[in-house]
Amino acid sequence: METFDFDWQSTDDLKIYGKCWLPAAITPKAMICTVHGFAEHIGRYEHVAQYMNKQGYGFIGFDQRGHGKSEGQRGHTPNYEALLTNVSEFIALVKEKFNGLPLFLYGHSMGGNIVANFVIRYQPNFLQGAVITSPWLKLAFNPPAFKLWLGTLMAKIYPAFKDKSELNAQELSHDPAIGQAYLADPLVHRSISAKMFVEITKAGLFAIAHAKEFNLPLLLMHGTGDNITSHQATQEFAKQVPANYLTFQLWEAMKHELHNEIVKEQVLSTMNDWIKDRLSIS
Repeated sequence: METFDFDWQSTDDLKIYGKCWLPAAITPKAMICTVHGFAEHIGRYEHVAQYMNKQGYGFIGFDQRGHGKSEGQRGHTPNYEALLTNVSEFIALVKEKFNGLPLFLYGHSMGGNIVANFVIRYQPNFLQGAVITSPWLKLAFNPPAFKLWLGTLMAKIYPAFKDKSELNAQELSHDPAIGQAYLADPLVHRSISAKMFVEITKAGLFAIAHAKEFNLPLLLMHGTGDNITSHQATQEFAKQVPANYLTFQLWEAMKHELHNEIVKEQVLSTMNDWIKDRLSIS
């Protein structure tokens, strides 16, 4: 395995950090371009990268604005378009660096929300397909009504206003070590801005309403034991995606981070088999 770090300056002048993992001594069969979830960073996917490298794929991702080693206010975005623009910038760099290789876009949780919206809004026919896990289309719980009212108000009058994230680290996986490592991780933050919450919430509903416009092969997966993001909302989304594009799998009783769950070997194997099938078809 070979790795390298990279960065770029976003259109609004933030330094965005990225990392790439490549299989040693061979040209990758494809590049898996990764968009991580809220309040985490790309370094948490190293074991996924290692697995995909063993299958012959390159794995590349970046820390979203306000996350990890990237610049920006923690847990904040000025608007949703900034998140999509960063994905566009990222993909442009990957296309330039790995010219001619097939590209897959992989998004988890908030990253799944962003990948779904990126495909629906931009119709990127240069991608071979998308993998979305546990997308934040809706939350699996209802935040207190007062917090919703306050968040909506503050998003208008003070967008950078932050509140503590409601995320329970023990809901990430049945493996307690995952939650413990998450809480001990210095690159993980614990807050979300009013603007970020409102923008992601609206974008999740937009993705569901426009799912019929999804124009790429899609592997969509969610655990039915997820108490962070709603698997029912993911099923609602799946019903609208054109059937000829969709491969949908629910993982019974599994929690939010399928790639970190006790069945992670099966989850990653499912991703590998699906990508391999897409490459054999093209």
